[in-house]
Amino acid sequence: MLSIAPAILATMTPPTVTPADFWLPIGASEQAVNVDWMFNFINYVCYFFFVLVVAMMVTFVVKYHAKKGTRIRTDGITHHTGLELSWTIIPLLICIAIFFFGFRGYVDLSTAPKNSYDINVAAFKWGWQFKYPNGAQSDNLVVPSDRPVRLVMRSSDVLHCCYIPAFRVKKDIVPGRVSSLWFQCNIPTGLEERDGYHLFCAEYCGTGHSNMNRRVLVLPQAEFDAWLTKQAAWLDEISDDELYFKAGPKIYARCSQCHSIDGTDGLGPTWKGIWTRITTPGGARFSDGKRYEDFIGPGKEYANPEEYIRDSIYNPGKHLVAPFGNVMPTFKGQLNDRGVEAITGMMQHLDEFDAKGAWTKAPTTPPKP
Repeated sequence: MLSIAPAILATMTPPTVTPADFWLPIGASEQAVNVDWMFNFINYVCYFFFVLVVAMMVTFVVKYHAKKGTRIRTDGITHHTGLELSWTIIPLLICIAIFFFGFRGYVDLSTAPKNSYDINVAAFKWGWQFKYPNGAQSDNLVVPSDRPVRLVMRSSDVLHCCYIPAFRVKKDIVPGRVSSLWFQCNIPTGLEERDGYHLFCAEYCGTGHSNMNRRVLVLPQAEFDAWLTKQAAWLDEISDDELYFKAGPKIYARCSQCHSIDGTDGLGPTWKGIWTRITTPGGARFSDGKRYEDFIGPGKEYANPEEYIRDSIYNPGKHLVAPFGNVMPTFKGQLNDRGVEAITGMMQHLDEFDAKGAWTKAPTTPPKP
């Protein structure tokens, strides 16, 4: 058995997509075929022995059921060496086979090819940030097809776990450590979010855990290169006067997990009325008893509200608005000054946005005749 199975695995040609079944979603990576083979092998071993044990139990209960008044015999019990060896050796060989192929699969999933394309992943409460070698960043994971991709992952706060069911990969992201996983997907999806593969955090990490759902979008290499170049400079392509309503909502999508703009408090204070609170005496009180006017103004810690907003994004634990805790991660290295300008501008024009952050003054497309 051990000599035949490796040959079968080695000669298997991975299908384009392994179909979904009762237990598993579609498998869209090159690793999926071997993971599914191992999963199904263990499942069918369990099915076989479950049926065997239950069938023998029912048979013995019926055949050897003692009628009323039958004398119970305790003599004549004998030892059967062949039976003892069979139910010891056969399960042992099955367990050795499971360990062998399981360990082989673990090593393969843990060792990325040398030509892998590296993407840095930051996990935080409660979201993901994907950063590419040219400096581009994205909220959804965008990868090239027909090429191994390695995710180099770090956590900004607590324990997270990156899980992509369709690729059959999953890895914990431990604070203070660097984790990695790799995959290769040969099935392009395009940039439409609804067509992408699901990416989850599979480790409960707090009240906003369910907000860490993202998509993996797969592009052919040429399209990926074009997207990468454009993504790295998308903020620079927007004019200053359009920055707050074109870039602001896109960046706010990451902030919306903790900050609303309709007056509802979340894990952080609502943005509704924030510019009035910052610029008007008697605004919100901080955990140390101070108010905005105590450190914003000429000769104070921040010369103007814009400086305060910038520092709050890069050093969120420095001044905490009561009664909220220090749960916001730093966005230093993830959001540049132009991105901060977009957010600041959006805060100054919140009356132009709906509760979901969409710009309401955008011109509507007239209906087709």
